[in-house]
Amino acid sequence: MKYLLVFLIFLASDCGGSEGIEQQDVEKKALDDLKKELLALADESICSEKYICDFVGFGSKPCGGFWEYLVYSNSIDIKEFLAKVTSYNKLEKEYNEKWNIVSDCMFVMPPNSTDCIDGKCTAVFN
Repeated sequence: MKYLLVFLIFLASDCGGSEGIEQQDVEKKALDDLKKELLALADESICSEKYICDFVGFGSKPCGGFWEYLVYSNSIDIKEFLAKVTSYNKLEKEYNEKWNIVSDCMFVMPPNSTDCIDGKCTAVFN
């Protein structure tokens, strides 16, 4: 526990003290808000014979790759949705680099396909 406290103090001092931490918090909140918006958009999409499902890589792990894959359908404005996902991925990558964020380096596999189950797009992993 003592080492964790020393590490956290080191990080705080290395990132510009409380101003750096406050700025990091502001940037993290903006990312979290955009993430919630994108998750909600993907979740509100529906599928049927008229609307087909697809998926997109989402997030930016510090070691590279995506955190997850969002499943959505063309019942939403795909052009706007994908532009926001691309923007989010870029912003999270910049955030990770700026603040020296670390994570595991496990590769997250994309779905093999998608399926429409009870009107909702679902990722299929074989």
